[in-house]
Amino acid sequence: MPLRYPTTLIEYINCESPIKIIVGSIMNILKNFSVPNLCDAGAKPLKGIKPILDNQKIVFGEAITVKTNYDDWGTVVKSISFAKNKFIVVEVVGEKKYETAVWGGLASLNAKIKGVKGIVIDGCVRDVEDIRDLKFPVFAKNFCPNAGKPLNLGEVNVAVNCGGVLINPGDIIVGDQNGVAVIKKSSISEVIENAKSIKEKERTIRERILRGNDLRDILNLM
Repeated sequence: MPLRYPTTLIEYINCESPIKIIVGSIMNILKNFSVPNLCDAGAKPLKGIKPILDNQKIVFGEAITVKTNYDDWGTVVKSISFAKNKFIVVEVVGEKKYETAVWGGLASLNAKIKGVKGIVIDGCVRDVEDIRDLKFPVFAKNFCPNAGKPLNLGEVNVAVNCGGVLINPGDIIVGDQNGVAVIKKSSISEVIENAKSIKEKERTIRERILRGNDLRDILNLM
């Protein structure tokens, strides 16, 4: 009897299937690549979203999603409780989404202690110095000093649009100092195999450059 793939994040979390172990092992291979490698291999980049940390190392995890208004940081903070070993992905809506922070230093401290992998926000964050001191992976469109209130009126684990890309709970998020990208769980094996091939080709090209060949000639740019 064939194994059935879990279809929702909650089902995946609760399942006892060997698939969960296999997917986890496959995901661990992602640490061998950069986000540019993975984007060349089929991952979708999230436009305009950058790391807050200098020299951000590769980090990855399954998405837990949040959709909230720009003046409501309460929903984002609530999601921390459900995000151990996950990557929080936030769609901020409203006209002041890039002028009002929904994340800061205390939230980063809480998230780091609770084992959250990182957070991606199509919106604004603050307390940049605290985030950098904590070395907690935060990716955002902008930073600013002001924030809203803990209204807790948003939604958790719904489809969101982040950086111009539709992201569902359970999608795989990868980030480093180059930016952030998303991989659909159903295509992760294909993306990884493509990334292996791309990385090997780059290694060969690098060796030829070190031997004195011009990149133009290697790529036949006549």
